[in-house]
Amino acid sequence: MNKKYLLSFLLNLSFFVIFSQNEIDKFNNLQTDFFIGKPIEHDKKLDNAIQGNSYGFLLSWNENSTKNSKFNTLFNYPERGYSLLYQNFNSSVLGEVYGGYRHFTYKLNPTKENPLKLTTAFGLGYVTKKYDAIYNDQNIAIGSNLVASAFVKLQYFQFLVNKKIHLNTGLSLLHFSNVSLKNPNLGINTVSLHFGLNYALGTPKNIPSKPRDSANFISQQIKYNLMIRSGFNESLIIDSGLYPFYTVSFYGSRQMNIYSTLTSGLDFFDSKFLKHHISYINLEEGKNYNEDDYRRAGIFVGHELTQNNFAFISQIGYTFYAEYPYISRIYERFGFKYKLNEHLFTEITMKVNLFRAEALEFGIGYKF
Repeated sequence: MNKKYLLSFLLNLSFFVIFSQNEIDKFNNLQTDFFIGKPIEHDKKLDNAIQGNSYGFLLSWNENSTKNSKFNTLFNYPERGYSLLYQNFNSSVLGEVYGGYRHFTYKLNPTKENPLKLTTAFGLGYVTKKYDAIYNDQNIAIGSNLVASAFVKLQYFQFLVNKKIHLNTGLSLLHFSNVSLKNPNLGINTVSLHFGLNYALGTPKNIPSKPRDSANFISQQIKYNLMIRSGFNESLIIDSGLYPFYTVSFYGSRQMNIYSTLTSGLDFFDSKFLKHHISYINLEEGKNYNEDDYRRAGIFVGHELTQNNFAFISQIGYTFYAEYPYISRIYERFGFKYKLNEHLFTEITMKVNLFRAEALEFGIGYKF
């Protein structure tokens, strides 16, 4: 596939949170980054796949708004935009990857002339070399060409020319995974050092200073939520097939302030792939596990970072009921929540067992 069309395809397919607002005053900038880094060997099985330092570039378009919206005033007028990425893993096993992202950049010290910024981004990637039982059996990190991706970048800006051209340096953590839609799926995590330039398109405008509305009433009452998630995933066994899973969660939530909510509750997992995985282990390894012992239950605590009707979800849990041991009893969940009305909401989340993604979950919930 032509690389130009591939990058355009990835950018348009990316599953990003797009905030639709009637901005009254915008100014934009274009940023380029060159980066060099080292993939993390989080599993000894990656020893043959990681062969050297990776390198690449990141092209980002950023939009600034001076509108005094609730979102802008809460988060110090963050930048939002799109990014295109190219990364060469410098490995005959891993090859190269192209990515498209929706990103948000938060100003950690907005009153400073040389700001420190944090960028978070989510999107899709295309890997040129995936696992192949005959031609590339060392790539146990990625089992499909199309992968989910995310990165976090901490960056520092130094003004150079009339506040239109900035030098930027920083550190990033970049992740690629196919969330167990196709195994193998150990994933690749890269820590990189960035160098680049940021150019303001037009004349930068002063960000207004408007005090937050301290009169907003925050209910301290605990709310109860019922969540149903589902999707398809595959077990650790390569080419074992996709099977449906169902997760039911019941949890309490308490809003701490206008952008932060704490959660705690229970998960019940009905994962059909695990039933087939147990059957395979019994057959291939001569074990005698009960194939009906594939259901699991866990307890979790979490946090929701609210941005208008959206929220970023982070949870950590422990599987207290699991008759069959699968990877790890500790699990994490990351993703997005969208509020439809006062009671209904939807979610897209990724469930992870330590470093190994288990499932991409699509859910709908009800707040009582």
